[in-house]
Amino acid sequence: MSVAQLARTLDQELAALVRGASLECLVCGEFVLRLEGGVIACPECRSLLVAGTEVSEVAVPRIASYPQ
Repeated sequence: MSVAQLARTLDQELAALVRGASLECLVCGEFVLRLEGGVIACPECRSLLVAGTEVSEVAVPRIASYPQ
């Protein structure tokens, strides 16, 4: 079995994120938050996944940085 057969496509990753099977941000790999209105947001990189074309104002909470 090659690596290409194990790799998931972007469509598969988005579908897994939307249906709740994945909790990982596609941009930075952090955990995502599910906000009101069906918005999926990453508090680390601030990326949003929204159904539709219009995005109402969304407040994405910041996560505290881990101590070094």
